[in-house]
Amino acid sequence: MCRGSDEWPGHWLLSLFCFRSPLVTSLIFGLLLQAPFTQPSTITQPNFVLLLADDLGIGDVGCYGNDTIRTPNIDRLAKEGVKLTQHIAAAPLCTPSRAAFLTGRYPLRSGMDAVNDYRVIFWNAGSGGLPANETTFAKILQHQGYSTGLIGKWHQGVNCESRNDHCHHPLKHGFDYFYGMPFTLISDCQPTETPEMDRAFRRKLWLSTQMIGLITLTAVLGRVTGLISVPWKTLTCLAGFSLLFFISWFSSYGFVRYWNCIMMRNHGITEQPMVTDRTTSLILRESISFIERNKHKPFLLFLSFLHSHTPLLTTEKFLGRSRHGLYGDNVEEMDWMVGQVLDVIDKEGLKETTLVYFASDHGGWLERQEGERQLGGWNGIYKGKSCQGQVIDGRDLLPLLRGVVAHSEHEFLFHYCGVHLHAVRWHQKDKGVTHHEPPLLFELSQDPSEAKPLSAAMEPFFDTVIRKIGRAIEEHRRTLTPVPEQLSVSNVVWKPWLQPCCGTFPFCWCDKEGDNKLVDL
Repeated sequence: MCRGSDEWPGHWLLSLFCFRSPLVTSLIFGLLLQAPFTQPSTITQPNFVLLLADDLGIGDVGCYGNDTIRTPNIDRLAKEGVKLTQHIAAAPLCTPSRAAFLTGRYPLRSGMDAVNDYRVIFWNAGSGGLPANETTFAKILQHQGYSTGLIGKWHQGVNCESRNDHCHHPLKHGFDYFYGMPFTLISDCQPTETPEMDRAFRRKLWLSTQMIGLITLTAVLGRVTGLISVPWKTLTCLAGFSLLFFISWFSSYGFVRYWNCIMMRNHGITEQPMVTDRTTSLILRESISFIERNKHKPFLLFLSFLHSHTPLLTTEKFLGRSRHGLYGDNVEEMDWMVGQVLDVIDKEGLKETTLVYFASDHGGWLERQEGERQLGGWNGIYKGKSCQGQVIDGRDLLPLLRGVVAHSEHEFLFHYCGVHLHAVRWHQKDKGVTHHEPPLLFELSQDPSEAKPLSAAMEPFFDTVIRKIGRAIEEHRRTLTPVPEQLSVSNVVWKPWLQPCCGTFPFCWCDKEGDNKLVDL
């Protein structure tokens, strides 16, 4: 691996494939669009259940070495299936990583990464999102007759030009059914948590509002008492500025929980704001219901967990159960949910025809701070074995998973920080060594913490590796073409006319779940 930055956000991706049966089919499922589809077998069209955790660290489950957080159901997948140890996320943040997961393309190819600090979608009312011309695995399966459902987190945008155009919505990207959060969990969703949305900018805006208000009040008092000679026109302008700043702050950040923390079923809003103490139950209920409704035909269920993203929504039953505080409780609850899904698959007699995949969208948080923040193409299915117009970065993993070959087709993996290429991972298939470049070169198989950089003096192939990676970068960059930047500042800012609203804007509030009782946890 070669690194050109002092910052290296963790983005190891823990991944488990569980065939749980010898699936004999000509269908090659590109979980990252590893390969184009051929016609499915007329005998068997396997079901696909994709379980994607949120911000889960590779060392936080038992099958990857953790012996203190209990994850028996995830470990069961590893035991019955295939465990991938070099399965790397395309980005260390939710929006770009999930865009790559859905399309099998590096996120900058679809404009889903950025050069600014806003490298994820920040508002439901932003205009950026996964472009409609991108082909997702859900679109491919939908065209092949599958029932496709997404339950849980989306975080790929909602609208483009109007409140109800739903141009980035899951239903526009190959899913027949959607229930969940169009956005992502943030601490603002929990009234008891410290707000995190644009925390620094929010403070500056509020401070500016207070200062202008204080100046206005001082000027008015001075005029009334005769201590200061201020024209009424100036006072009116100051009052207008005060009101404008207050409205700007309050409309944007005073209602973050209402603007971003919502639940949707298809195009309709069911909770605004979401009731967080029942979210887990509703997501589990919807997932089980989807499997039961579609058990007689091939289906794709993409269960996109809200676990283990902060603020770590955990039901009371699991609080205090682990040895790792709230985070451990949250991971153990997610593992229990995985078990519930596996149980319903077995109960419905689908075990022999269902491929289950478990992964995290990227690695876990390095740390969290409560105080100062540290914190184009063919829009259709692939025909035969050739891509039409779009470069696919994923590769077919099925031969590797079946044991037909010893190595995947991946030789080079490119790591982006925004739109900047920061690192290249090269897998030498003949020696099983992975390297990094420039300026530091590491042998990750022996030095996974990147503590001992190699040099030309100690590594005879140092120059060869550097040159080969350099050629790979040149070839890779020749495949890149300019696309609209979905995460530009103009696309991520809050736009009131794009705000999903259950009611009459700005009076957006509803709870359509009402007294609808939850799955018994």
